[in-house]
Amino acid sequence: MSSPLVLQRDLFPFKAVAGYLNGASRAPQLKAVAAAAQHALHWRTENAGMPIPEFFGPVQEARESFARLIGAKEAERVALIPATSYGVSTVAKNLPVGKGDNIIVVEDQFPSNYYAWSVLCADAGAELRTVKRPAPGSTGSWSEHLLDAIDENTAAVAVANVHWADGSLFDLKALRARTNDVDAWLVLDATQSIGAMPFDVEDVQPDALIAGGYKWLMGPYGCGYAWYGPRMDNGQPIEENWINRAGSEDFRNLVNYQDEYRPLASRYCVGQQSNFLMLPMQIAGLAQVNAWGGDRIQAYCANLWSVITDQLQELGVGVPADRAHHLVGLSLPAGMNRDRLVAEFNRRGLHVSYRGDAVRVSPNVYNTEEEMMQLLMAIAKARG
Repeated sequence: MSSPLVLQRDLFPFKAVAGYLNGASRAPQLKAVAAAAQHALHWRTENAGMPIPEFFGPVQEARESFARLIGAKEAERVALIPATSYGVSTVAKNLPVGKGDNIIVVEDQFPSNYYAWSVLCADAGAELRTVKRPAPGSTGSWSEHLLDAIDENTAAVAVANVHWADGSLFDLKALRARTNDVDAWLVLDATQSIGAMPFDVEDVQPDALIAGGYKWLMGPYGCGYAWYGPRMDNGQPIEENWINRAGSEDFRNLVNYQDEYRPLASRYCVGQQSNFLMLPMQIAGLAQVNAWGGDRIQAYCANLWSVITDQLQELGVGVPADRAHHLVGLSLPAGMNRDRLVAEFNRRGLHVSYRGDAVRVSPNVYNTEEEMMQLLMAIAKARG
């Protein structure tokens, strides 16, 4: 059994993480990630060309590191992508859907996992079915309502593992079982979960798992990862580039055009995937997240919340019962002055996000119990 995590603040610049309870928006930059970028930039300054193996080796290293993080047996099922929307659009291009079918999403889903399905349904004459968040006091969980919405005409369920606005968790195993019953695809946006909580892709077996890399995966802005299951093995990429074709390692024969792609998800990797500056940063971020481990990150964040949860509820603040610990949407009591609350947060140097009616608090292993207490005191002060 691995030892519990202790405060990891020394791995980041102090100014970047002090009071930073907003990791769901963008990760602070690890010192190791910055060092990787500086080393790569220095190398590029001193070298005009790039050795051919460097187009492929670092890409494979990043794929293997992400595969290890999600428990994937085959790194070749991982594609390097520039954004969640790119990975979702790739699935949408390959999903069989026709008139009378439906694709299911949930209320207030992040736009990158919504627009592609909206356009696809409009083009195909299908229904985009949105499952609303259960009203307070209603029966059944959000996951149960989602399961009830699936029928024999469902082509796909496209949801997040953790809802980006409030941290709501969905029962992925139950969703997989139900989608299997009706031969529907399960597409997961894991941007707000992978890197902060454990996940086993071999256990859940989605058809696609997609994650932006600049949040919990500690990478730079403009990177992401997609794992594609067997249904995507012979699909069509959304772009055609030289490096994803068979034999692309042999630069002398690139003009001998190939119909065959590289194996499995390689066909879906973005062009210019061999980014000399971003890839070293991605690899450094993934290495650190793998070293921490999602289970230990969740345990660390759960301990932070244990310090203040009871007091928050005494103040009338709603704290979801079934939630992730790294991303929690707090429901404020009626009548609380939002402007006053923002001022209290600012005065204490606390950084959070506001999503709809919720205050989204997303701590990580660089945060302290004292910062959580400052959060509590800010809310108490604003409540009056």
